[in-house]
Amino acid sequence: MRVIITHANADLDAVASLVCARKLYGDAVCVRPRAVSLSTQRYLALHKDRAGLLRVPEVDAASVDEIVVVDVRNGRRLREYTEFFKTAKRVIVYDHHPASADDIEADEVNVEPVGSCATLLCERLQEAGIELNEWEATLALLGIYSDTGSLSFDGTTPRDIDAAAYLLRMGARLAVVNRYMRQRFTPEQFQLLTQMMGQLEEVSVDAVEIAISTGHAAKFVQSAAGVVEDVMRLGGHDAIFGVIGFDQGKRVQVVGRSRVPYINVGKILAGMGGGGHAGAGAASFKGRDEASVIAEIKEALNASDLSPTRVSDLMSSPVQTIGRDVSLGEAKALLERWNFSGAPVRSAESEEVCDAEVGDSSDVNCTIIDGIISRRDIARAEAGGNLHLPVASHMSHEVVAIPQDEPILDAFELMTQRDIGRLPVRDGGRLVGIITRSDILRRMYNQESLGLSEQK
Repeated sequence: MRVIITHANADLDAVASLVCARKLYGDAVCVRPRAVSLSTQRYLALHKDRAGLLRVPEVDAASVDEIVVVDVRNGRRLREYTEFFKTAKRVIVYDHHPASADDIEADEVNVEPVGSCATLLCERLQEAGIELNEWEATLALLGIYSDTGSLSFDGTTPRDIDAAAYLLRMGARLAVVNRYMRQRFTPEQFQLLTQMMGQLEEVSVDAVEIAISTGHAAKFVQSAAGVVEDVMRLGGHDAIFGVIGFDQGKRVQVVGRSRVPYINVGKILAGMGGGGHAGAGAASFKGRDEASVIAEIKEALNASDLSPTRVSDLMSSPVQTIGRDVSLGEAKALLERWNFSGAPVRSAESEEVCDAEVGDSSDVNCTIIDGIISRRDIARAEAGGNLHLPVASHMSHEVVAIPQDEPILDAFELMTQRDIGRLPVRDGGRLVGIITRSDILRRMYNQESLGLSEQK
């Protein structure tokens, strides 16, 4: 007998992968784990008869001769199927998670870096010319959406989007998918969310801010990952580790989530005995308290090699500045010569330090900046016939600067929040560069496709 199995606390991608694999192999039996996520419980409450998932005790382990494992390959998450592996002569794996020391041995391994395991199986179904019915296509799309954040997570690939398009052509119903994607918290989850929002600490590792949030519960809270994701979203953090104590302090659950590629929470938690992938990870501890687990997380973070693109990687240096007493007409000519859209305005006190030609200083010790002058400011002055006035009369007086070691995403957020086009960059008290919205846009997109100029 061929059986298809998946990991404990099965999520929607796992259930979708079970059904897709059964469609691919035809004569296989799908076996669900004892524990499933809350979102999966909600789905199976209505669809259990269609899904046709058996439980482990309902399967004669002695008759199992082939196992298809989906959405997992870590043996620690497959312990309830131990009896199946004793008799199986062949094991096939479909997974999208990175390798770990606990991975099972398999005769055939299909592991690829896509956002959802259902994507892999949908590709195999297309290759085999096997069509899905409306319900099957909807479940598969729900699995892809749940693991890719509706195709928005950083780990989403073009293949996930292609698979979603294929499923829509097969008749997948987005209205049904969206209904199950909406988060519905239980009273226990709401209580946990309130706790974790109030017990949140930010730790800085190489100028990268990471949240660690703590919560407590009398017993295990199902789908605590959804709570942790909401804490991250509400706090606007790039990554978070939710540390939840339960079972009267005898167990600690850790849920990691990341929205940026340089914080791999799965790898960090794998080093602590857990696992996952870059954007999502988990670990569980017995006989530990929250404080000791948090200390281990901090130690693991400090030992991690976080390598985000930093402001210093994209800034322009040295910095061209304009004196506050220079006329707007002269400033216009300077910006046109430099092909800049704006520049910092140095104070009168800086003139003693800046020995270069007026309006053309590149001395990094000219740190006293009074404002920013832009071409828009000058155009406004020109419309009023005021190009003879000094730069100080039309410059923006509020100067927002950023340290050079900050991640580039922090510069992006700062520009977005303040609606400003350029940030002076400092190293301590020294002006060392400037970064503009064009610098960030060139990083976010292909410069040629946007038609961006080199203008600063």
